[in-house]
Amino acid sequence: MASSEGASMAHHTIGLIGAGFMAATHAAAWAQLGAEIVVWSPRSAQSFASQHGVAAADSFEDLLHRATIVDIASPTPHHAEQIRAAISADLPIVCEKPVARTTDVARDLVLSAEAAGIPLLPAHVVRYMDAYARAHAAVASGALGRVSRATFTREAATPAGGTWFDDDAASGGILMDFLIHDFDQARWMFGEVQRVEATQHPATEGGIVPALVEARVELTHVGGAVTNVVGRWGPPETEFRTTFRIDGDAGEFDHDLSVEPHKGDAYRAQLSDFADAITDGAPARVTAADGLAAVRIAEAAHRSAASGTPVGLI
Repeated sequence: MASSEGASMAHHTIGLIGAGFMAATHAAAWAQLGAEIVVWSPRSAQSFASQHGVAAADSFEDLLHRATIVDIASPTPHHAEQIRAAISADLPIVCEKPVARTTDVARDLVLSAEAAGIPLLPAHVVRYMDAYARAHAAVASGALGRVSRATFTREAATPAGGTWFDDDAASGGILMDFLIHDFDQARWMFGEVQRVEATQHPATEGGIVPALVEARVELTHVGGAVTNVVGRWGPPETEFRTTFRIDGDAGEFDHDLSVEPHKGDAYRAQLSDFADAITDGAPARVTAADGLAAVRIAEAAHRSAASGTPVGLI
């Protein structure tokens, strides 16, 4: 079904890479925007295509040949090689977060895309969620006054075992794959981060049985604001929940997902914004530089948690 939201997708074919949850989420949003979709994954392209009513590419090369936009929704370890291939094919790129597992690789990808004149748009979808966008607007307008402190929390069930998530070097674990959303929000709302201090450890339930992984990160911003980010991966029955609170000297802003669910389709809004950027050259709400900055903060949090000492970024 075509949509009047954003740029016309009638002449675009989305080359979707991946066949997991995020690929399905992106496929649904692109379909709502009226785009044609062709999918490729090493093992599941045909079954995904049948399930979601899209076409399947015969190979990665076939996908690049048929696509006008590449959407990378594959596991993080594959992002770099797939971004480089799309750049070589002169195709604009949407990539699920994080752009890459390390700052050095992410920086190289961003610079390569920039040199080639290729849009590289990292899918930090939280920027398109209503409560977060309203909070950003309140901070930017000065409605809250000078912000001194903010807290973001995020919790969900621990990712299923036996997957690439289990390899911290591949996924980045809770700090890179999960809390990167909140690192991006903190920088978007309160400015550049100059100091990161983090801890990560298995927590306990009743002091006996390890029940979840918990990470706590303190970000100090150049302007003096301090953001605390708390993430938890719990047992399978854990419900997804996010909260945040922003304290300014002229007001405050609170949000709790369990009380105020996200309104609208943030994924559709995100991809519509990206389509405008690609088709019309309009500025996107999130840029390649933002994706790189988020990876840099997450990697600093890893270093701080491992060393037990703060890490400076500026």
